[in-house]
Amino acid sequence: MAESVTTADLYEGTYYLLGGCELTGIEATRVNGSVCCRLTFQGEKLAGLQREYFGGGARVPLFPFRRAFGQVNALVYTAKKKARHHLRREQGAAGGAP
Repeated sequence: MAESVTTADLYEGTYYLLGGCELTGIEATRVNGSVCCRLTFQGEKLAGLQREYFGGGARVPLFPFRRAFGQVNALVYTAKKKARHHLRREQGAAGGAP
């Protein structure tokens, strides 16, 4: 069975993606008045990748990492934008400030 990890660190998430893991979800939540996204990854190699990342042994080819980071960042931007729009609609419906 594939392991699962959730992180808000885009660099960490991009490392998992380049390591062959699948991005299975992006959850936007409100944190101290702003929106934060948590990324969920699944993959057979997650435990090893996590040890490498937090142990300081993460090595990546720069160009593919840069491209993948841009893609992850764009997905997070879209999720945050949707979440902000949803929060504004909820506040408006509840009579709060938009």
